[in-house]
Amino acid sequence: MIAASILAMIAAGLFVYSQNVSRSWQQIIRERNRMIELMNLDRTIDAVLANAVPFIWRDDGSDAKETYPFIVADPGGLRIAYLHPIHDNIEGGIRFAEFILENGELYLQYSDRPFYDWNQAAERTQRVLLAEGIAELRFLYLDWNDSDDDWQNRALWLDQWETSDSERTDIPLAIAMTVVWQDDRTHTWFRRTLGNSFRERYGKWNPLDEDKR
Repeated sequence: MIAASILAMIAAGLFVYSQNVSRSWQQIIRERNRMIELMNLDRTIDAVLANAVPFIWRDDGSDAKETYPFIVADPGGLRIAYLHPIHDNIEGGIRFAEFILENGELYLQYSDRPFYDWNQAAERTQRVLLAEGIAELRFLYLDWNDSDDDWQNRALWLDQWETSDSERTDIPLAIAMTVVWQDDRTHTWFRRTLGNSFRERYGKWNPLDEDKR
């Protein structure tokens, strides 16, 4: 009887230990997957925001001579042009991308050609899943106020940047991107954009010949 009781206690102890080990291992796996997801997200955000550039162009199919900056910067979304490594001559070194949140999934959708809406990009559109379980996406945009004599008041954080309807052709000096997860985690990335040059705006864009598209 005593031996049976001791054996039962040992078996119970081993069971509890194995349960704890299993829970710890599952927690480690979850944290590892979160870290991998954050690292992938960080690389993409860094590639886009830190290399963002002004891009001005006009629609060759329109009679209007107006030029448009390729940027739509709202509190919950961002469409912008950015430089990236050249993989082939047809693709070029500029991508035209947008962060899109759909059904809790965060995507980066991009094209190697400028467009007014995604229907124009058609088959040249690529979409990459960045993260899942996202509740909210928020952006802030850094502007500069030259009219204020107080240097501390010259930096202005805006939740809405000028859009294609504006005469402005520059982009924010910096962009803050906040991701709110469905489990209440919050991560914010702050990146200085590549810059607003006085000499370059990376346009006007000229399309390739038909046989090279």
